[in-house]
Amino acid sequence: MKSVLVAPLDWGLGHASRCIPIIHALLKKGCDVIIAGNGRSLELLKLEFPHLQFETLPAYDPKYPSRGSMVWKMLCQIPKFWNVIRREHQVIEQLVNKHHVDIVIADNRYGCWSTKALSVFITHQSNILMPKRFGWLSALVRRQNEALIKKFSYCWIPDFPGQHSLAGALADVEEVKRQMPVRHLGTLSRFSRSRPSPKKYDLLCILSGPEPQRSMLEEILIAQLKPLSLVVAVVRGVPSREGKTKIAVEGDVFDMLNTGQLKQLIDHSEIVLARCGFSTVMDLASLRKRAIFIPTPGQTEQEYLAARLHERSIAYRATQKAFDLKTALVEARTFNGFEELPEESTLLDEALMEVLR
Repeated sequence: MKSVLVAPLDWGLGHASRCIPIIHALLKKGCDVIIAGNGRSLELLKLEFPHLQFETLPAYDPKYPSRGSMVWKMLCQIPKFWNVIRREHQVIEQLVNKHHVDIVIADNRYGCWSTKALSVFITHQSNILMPKRFGWLSALVRRQNEALIKKFSYCWIPDFPGQHSLAGALADVEEVKRQMPVRHLGTLSRFSRSRPSPKKYDLLCILSGPEPQRSMLEEILIAQLKPLSLVVAVVRGVPSREGKTKIAVEGDVFDMLNTGQLKQLIDHSEIVLARCGFSTVMDLASLRKRAIFIPTPGQTEQEYLAARLHERSIAYRATQKAFDLKTALVEARTFNGFEELPEESTLLDEALMEVLR
């Protein structure tokens, strides 16, 4: 029986949520799974897998601007991030010894590789896109990103290759392929599609991501929901102990839900409004749901994904600053959705069998 350590990044909930199908697959194959992380993402996995062992990793704790340049804010925190990468690598080596780990699977945690265990790096951003005014940094950022990924044994891309790719230019892996084995996993989602469910909600709002932007979007939505006669559900994306303030929405409000509860809400909703994080995109793609995506301001990755899906007539995109819910609901119904994606994929199982053999 293989011992596998799974370590998702703590920036939002997406990295943890897309590790859920991997953990389920590992357990199904008889592996002993240990989960390492911190913050809200670790709380989500504890909610999903209360019977597993958990370890704590150093927190990146990125600070996001309420206004101004996101890139500049991130650049100023690079020394802190480098320190976390060094510290988490030290912790990982200790955990590998403590739990006799055979395989480490790190979702976007650059320091979570081991000299004593096979190490897998999961990313949909093998090519980190920079805003136009920071374009001069693109080559340097890409080289550094690739140098960090090279420390791992494998690179896994949670996306389809070729024409069905959702990530597009973000997942350009041609240079990485020259350095190490690269495997695509297909649409990596904690959800599986089921029979159509009767509509209960006109709109489901799933809030996620870093503060203060999560709270800012929440305030915008509350103000615009009040005058509309909609049957609404809101998932705030905060642990219950943080959700002390009741928000003034006529509908069902939840702080955080496990996979089964959230899937039930999505199944019974006509339209889902959410950030355009890649894991959220994959979740809604797997369920073929109609969506409204509002990228986190200044996050180039989300802005690129939202624009790409809008241009391909898959999902409606809106900016947070100029968001108008009434218009978004009308426009969202004119888009085609995720219907053209492959229905089934064995890519994840093939990738797991390769590292477990």
